[in-house]
Amino acid sequence: MTDHLTMTRKLFIIIAILASFSLSTFAQRTRLSGEQLKQGLAEMRAYKHRLLIKELDLTKEQEQKFFDIYDKMDDELITTGLETRELERKTLENEKATDTECEAVARTLFEQKKKESDIELSYYDRLAEVLTPRQLLKLKSVERRIAMNLAKYHGRRAHGGKQK
Repeated sequence: MTDHLTMTRKLFIIIAILASFSLSTFAQRTRLSGEQLKQGLAEMRAYKHRLLIKELDLTKEQEQKFFDIYDKMDDELITTGLETRELERKTLENEKATDTECEAVARTLFEQKKKESDIELSYYDRLAEVLTPRQLLKLKSVERRIAMNLAKYHGRRAHGGKQK
């Protein structure tokens, strides 16, 4: 049982990393403009909304309340991911960065998952006011599915649309 929990946690961490890297990595590789990044985020958010509505079976009454909360949480998570990636990129590109600076940035990278977890936990009670217990439980599995779908999509785009 413990091995299964450990494996599940590792899988979740990998998926969370893929999700947080997907758009910021794509933006960095293609050097998206601010407007293109906004458009990409809007498209990703619309995709997430469609899947969350369908998979959580949200009522019309729940939708507005849920997405008011969820999108704020998502914005914080995206901002944290983008800021961390930018700090990492700048430090790696700075050949004059000291060991102390590199160590501080490395610590920030290692602490990112905790920061993301803290953000999510800070929204838990508000989400619990809108969702049923079953919907709340299902939310994480739907988010994992979305992250996997986005990773597959970006993987296909990176390989010229070819399936592996």
